[in-house]
Amino acid sequence: MTTSVPAYLTWPLLVFMVIVVATRYLFFNSSAYETYLNHTLALMVTSNLLRERVIETALTDHHLLSITAAQQLSLAVMIFAAAEFIGFVTLWSGRSPDQTRRRHRCHRGAAAALALGFLAAATPARRAGQTLEEFGGWSSVLAWALLTSIFIALAYRLLRMAISELLRPDAKPRERLLSAGGFVIGIAVASTSIDAVILATLEQLGWMHTIAFRLNLHGSNIFWETVGVSFIAAVPAAKALTARIGLDATSRHWRQLQPLRAAMIHAVPAIAFELGHPSTRRQKTPLDLHQTTVQIRDAILQLRGYFHDVDPAQADRYYHRYSIPARQREPALAALQLANAVQTKAAGATPAPLNTTVILKSRSTNLEEETAELLQLARWWPQAQQDAQPHSSTTEMSQ
Repeated sequence: MTTSVPAYLTWPLLVFMVIVVATRYLFFNSSAYETYLNHTLALMVTSNLLRERVIETALTDHHLLSITAAQQLSLAVMIFAAAEFIGFVTLWSGRSPDQTRRRHRCHRGAAAALALGFLAAATPARRAGQTLEEFGGWSSVLAWALLTSIFIALAYRLLRMAISELLRPDAKPRERLLSAGGFVIGIAVASTSIDAVILATLEQLGWMHTIAFRLNLHGSNIFWETVGVSFIAAVPAAKALTARIGLDATSRHWRQLQPLRAAMIHAVPAIAFELGHPSTRRQKTPLDLHQTTVQIRDAILQLRGYFHDVDPAQADRYYHRYSIPARQREPALAALQLANAVQTKAAGATPAPLNTTVILKSRSTNLEEETAELLQLARWWPQAQQDAQPHSSTTEMSQ
């Protein structure tokens, strides 16, 4: 049916959706995942365009399609969109691309059969120039059943996938957010599909009268579901854009470590090196971040002869001056210990024999863990520099 969403909302969002589709086909269409999702979104946007009053009127004026034919065609297009989304979910569930491709031929065949069956069952309503909700009859009930069967199958697969991702222990926050979005879309698709058949049946039996409710619901549900999928599909493009302007995690972490890195290079000039030409772009690579972490760790190793336990009185003053919470005191104290070592070296002290009990140790096993450790250190580095004191006994020995 014609959308019931006001034009001042539909057209800006339709323009956004068309931009998302075009962007994805141009820049995010290299894998089977992307292809299935792009086809899904393109078909959903096409369906929504066919439901716009302006486009329906234009098709009628040019004697291409009647308004009811355009409305029913938009629903048939959604059947194919659901089939493409099932392909995406099938691939996401762990099946190989070859297995998914073979199964997807069946999905597309089933979609074609359901679309033809739907259009055939909806013929009486189309000839009468009425929506399925208004026309009623058992033919309309059959049309709804054929239409929604693939939506219910999709909702089941989508919900199962979303729940599996949400419960995965190693899922990242962004993955959980996308899975939560998929869960919401799955619930919306399932509820609006099941109630379409049930309410049409109850209406035909004369037990309930829900035409007005269904006209309002069915006039907006597909549009908002498409908006939801579009926002999820826009995430890779948004991520690529934020990375390009240096707002991705790697670039942000690199920038956050630069004050500490600069201080370490000043304290231990020998650690300065560049892996190739330094990048002037805001977007930094994992190699740039790795270089920074290596230099900081190398400086800490070079300073190990100047490490000493922090005086308890100094530590207490430091904690209270900067209101350091208990859970942050370990990395904050490590930053102060490092700053003291830098000051001790700068004061001309002679390195003491190594004492491994007071040297900063790392438990990291990869770049991500290493970066996380150093970010905690860098968080308190400015405060530690303010309170740093050279180790007096070592300084005196060198004089």
